Amino acid sequence: IQGDGLASPLAGSLVLTEDNIVTAVGPEGFFMQTPDGRADVDMNTSNGIYVFTGGAPTVAVGDQVDVLGDVTEFFDFTEFEAGSMVNVDSSGNPLPAVVTFDASTPSPDPTAPSCAIEYECYEGMLIDIPAGVVTGPNQGFGPDPIAEIHVTAGAARTYREPGIEFPGLVGLPVWDGNPEVFELDPDKLGLPNEIITAGSTFSATGALGYEFGGYELWATSLVVNLAPLPVPVRAREVAEMTVGALNLFRLFDDVDNGNFEQVLDPVEYATRLAKFSDYIRNVMDAPDILAVSEVESLAVLQDLADVIAFDDAGVVYTPYLEEGNDVGGIDVGFLVLDTVAVDNVTQLGAGEILTYDGSLLNDRPPLLLEGRQVADGSDFPIAVMAIHARSLGGIDDAADGERVRQKRYEQAQYVAQQVQLLQDANPDINLVVAGDFNGFEFTDGYVDVTGHMKGSFTPSDNLICDTNPCTDHVDPDLLNQVLMIEPGERYSFIFRGNAQVLDHALTSEGLDELVRDYQYARGNADAAAEWINDPSNPLRSSDHDGLVLFLKKDSDGDGVTDDADYCPGTVIPEAAPTKELRPNNFALADDDRDFDTPELEGVGPMASFDIFDTAGCSCEQIVAEAGLGKGHLMFGCSLGEMEAWVEFVNQP
Repeated sequence: IQGDGLASPLAGSLVLTEDNIVTAVGPEGFFMQTPDGRADVDMNTSNGIYVFTGGAPTVAVGDQVDVLGDVTEFFDFTEFEAGSMVNVDSSGNPLPAVVTFDASTPSPDPTAPSCAIEYECYEGMLIDIPAGVVTGPNQGFGPDPIAEIHVTAGAARTYREPGIEFPGLVGLPVWDGNPEVFELDPDKLGLPNEIITAGSTFSATGALGYEFGGYELWATSLVVNLAPLPVPVRAREVAEMTVGALNLFRLFDDVDNGNFEQVLDPVEYATRLAKFSDYIRNVMDAPDILAVSEVESLAVLQDLADVIAFDDAGVVYTPYLEEGNDVGGIDVGFLVLDTVAVDNVTQLGAGEILTYDGSLLNDRPPLLLEGRQVADGSDFPIAVMAIHARSLGGIDDAADGERVRQKRYEQAQYVAQQVQLLQDANPDINLVVAGDFNGFEFTDGYVDVTGHMKGSFTPSDNLICDTNPCTDHVDPDLLNQVLMIEPGERYSFIFRGNAQVLDHALTSEGLDELVRDYQYARGNADAAAEWINDPSNPLRSSDHDGLVLFLKKDSDGDGVTDDADYCPGTVIPEAAPTKELRPNNFALADDDRDFDTPELEGVGPMASFDIFDTAGCSCEQIVAEAGLGKGHLMFGCSLGEMEAWVEFVNQP
């Protein structure tokens, strides 16, 4: 009946099939399968089929049955239609052997499937998964709020990889698409429904069904080992500050402004604010600067800041937002703690034009915050550029794909140019470019959005570079901090069961030595869609996990972090010596962090020191702190003065 194609050759026909074994029973139908003794040896044809009854079937697992009815392709799922005649011949029969799904079946290689048409050859058959991994949490649909999960029968999660999805384009990187990912419906056949976290492990048995364009295991048994959620980022250490980024997932208020933007129910709005407060405070640990995207207005951001302050009076944020050009009414902005003194907030490129069609380039123009972290006596300069780039939607569309690719390219190029203007103006700038890039840490084969922004990409790996110059504007390159963490942690979003990084933090060369950690606050991407409606926990406040970048502060830029710096305000090069630098006298005479001293004729210096040995103090600061008098600055600090100071600052 199934045949070896996508559709049954008997679809539309009245068919009698005899002596098959019932393998699974659900509330509206049952699966039956050819007994092992009569099974064909053709791997490309399924031995199972679904019988739709429209109500509770009158059969049990293990029954041998005859069925007479019309075979149909119900939205491409082969089944017997309702009204088929079912006769039970006997009961308690052994079940046909299961098909085991594992790391090699279904095949993870689209060029080497396990049968002629992967999954179709198993449709309707009894399947066993001894050890699988949940790659995407419960989806949610109107009538089915706790719906299917994405899974793989292998031992590891699946991730987005470089390139255009298989079969790709000639000459460009190709991503295989992770064909081993499919869906599992916990309650389709009557098991209790479960909310299941991505990253969980499981074992299951069931029959392979098909609906809404995808193959699904309809479970008859399911054992899940739930992955924990939420998983907060670590606490700050002494003299650390944090910069975060979070997509607020279309956060609109309950006020109808008459502009056709989304309006939430008051209860829904209050729930979303409560969840974000919980998530930002308790999962992200309230970053000093939080770049946000997908928020309606400054008023909404102020509402969020107010709820956070109400929930914890010690967390006081000031919101910043400039309205942009997005037709859906979403913008980028900042929440800034009172630990940060804000000097400027500047919207960039609101009027830039897309060359493709003359429309506005930046739907959500980048927003640049310049300020100083002033907690604990620091005065640490920091600049953060908030990003929300054009989505991937339509990038391969025959009609609109060219425009989408060009827009993503020009947006990335614009950001790169702005980055370089900042670096040219201040080569030592402490810059973070953070937000929802809607791009990966590698090329998607069309446009390497992140690569263009950071200044490191391969033109030949990008289709867009066939028709554009793909100029590298950034020097020195920015560093993508996601590349510094374990590969298994590199995701902030899950799409069709594939974990991927859309949210990034790029850092300037001068800031890199101060980066101490980079983490994602787990609680959104791995959480079931239904959790968004529950105000009692922070789970699924958004569909993106927020990122947190941990920085040690170095207010004077001498390389010694504030917690270890005995002398704030160090200037390199310093004013000493006031006359001349003599042998075995020391001063920071040039722009590096090593103390300079002339060599004796034929003999090297008797010692060497750097700024770390002196706990961030220059010669002139050592003289001032030790009360030695300005005369000691004429020739630089003597060897004895340097050794005494190093001993002093390093004593327990």
